[in-house]
Amino acid sequence: MLGHTLPAAIYLRVSGKLQAGPDRFGLQSQEHECRAYAARLGLSVARVYVDQITGVSDDREQFQQLLRDAEAYSAVILGVQDRLARNVPLSYMMLEALQAVGLQVHSAGEGRLDLEDDTNALGFGIRAVIADQERRRITKRMYGGKLAKVRAGQPVAPIRAYGWKDGRPDPETAPRLRWIFEQMETQGANQVIYTLEAEGVPSPAGRPRWTKTTLLKIIGNPVYKGEYGFARKGERLTIPVEPLVTPEQWERVNAAVHARHRNQGRAGTQAHIYQLQGVARCGRCGSVITSTGVQQLKSGEKLRYYYCRGTLRIEGAHCEHRTYYRIEDVHAVIEDALTALAQDDRAVMQAVQAPAPTPRTQDGALARLDAEWDRWKGALRAGAITPEELATERRRIDATRARLLEVPAAAPALDVKAWQAALLEQRANLPLGQALRAAGITVLLDVGGAVTFKIRGSG
Repeated sequence: MLGHTLPAAIYLRVSGKLQAGPDRFGLQSQEHECRAYAARLGLSVARVYVDQITGVSDDREQFQQLLRDAEAYSAVILGVQDRLARNVPLSYMMLEALQAVGLQVHSAGEGRLDLEDDTNALGFGIRAVIADQERRRITKRMYGGKLAKVRAGQPVAPIRAYGWKDGRPDPETAPRLRWIFEQMETQGANQVIYTLEAEGVPSPAGRPRWTKTTLLKIIGNPVYKGEYGFARKGERLTIPVEPLVTPEQWERVNAAVHARHRNQGRAGTQAHIYQLQGVARCGRCGSVITSTGVQQLKSGEKLRYYYCRGTLRIEGAHCEHRTYYRIEDVHAVIEDALTALAQDDRAVMQAVQAPAPTPRTQDGALARLDAEWDRWKGALRAGAITPEELATERRRIDATRARLLEVPAAAPALDVKAWQAALLEQRANLPLGQALRAAGITVLLDVGGAVTFKIRGSG
């Protein structure tokens, strides 16, 4: 019996939730073996620490908590040694960290683990190498099984891409997927997103908002043309699966998307037609001014409109500015207003916005620095770095924090005449939207189609 007066802690690890059941390597089995071992040594168990993480990862919240709580315990008990790690360097680092905080380390399967004892340390090293080799064999065997499954014509796991469910086309989302491909062949992503959100179609993640990235990932996924791919370690295998769109349509849509990206801003493209993309706000609520899809009349005329995004249900329909404005009419009003602005010094000064103070979005960056500092301290406790290395990281983090908290210098006053001359040149050589961006102008579209400008202050 050990002569300790303090209780022991138990540390358990499983690679994932599937191992948390009552199997040999599951949590219940590990805890039972550890408690039986503690009883044989006359130790009471005060707390059980559990990490669900692979044996080659050192990002273990509960292990770090155990190190912080070490003063409350005399020993820590593992189910078997490889619950520490299945990687040789990591095994040594974690055992050294436990011993460095004054804990005796025991394994219910192997007994005392002690690097200070030569015989014990030799046994520990041999078992660590064996555990690492076993991990490599398991990884290789699993990878080989996946390759064999794909070579046999089956996906590694049931396909769960948008439009699929449990490995089969989903009757609910597959038609939406086909509609997306149809629309993306002739319309830009922003127009498709507008329609999806206006009709309340949830995104693949189940959220009301769609993003351009989500759409482009869908369009570029070859599984939709019936090609499932599995690629690891430089080897790529493909097998046919049931297509949701024809290969010809998939190729056409991707070619159209790439062409639109390559020709952004050129005549005939969406950005050329909808000149106010990204530079217009609602004069009533401040929401983004967005655009509708094309309405084709029987006469062949095409109608396009700008409207306030704040009127959409997805945005809470909080804005009462519900008028839709033909884009050609808005562009004409803006052109006239810019002509007047280029000749009115006072109007320019009234439109200039003082640079906003640095927003507190740096709070997230500061929080990440705090978290990084905690990880470095944990690395020191684990013996992965020296105190000198920790001090170097402290200085670097402090310098980064100081830069984040710096107050920006006051911006110089706008040179009105020079700005007006530049505006005239930009209007003469650039499309309307590009000229607005180059001049730092935000258009405010108000009730009745009236427009005013906000000019970004220099600095």
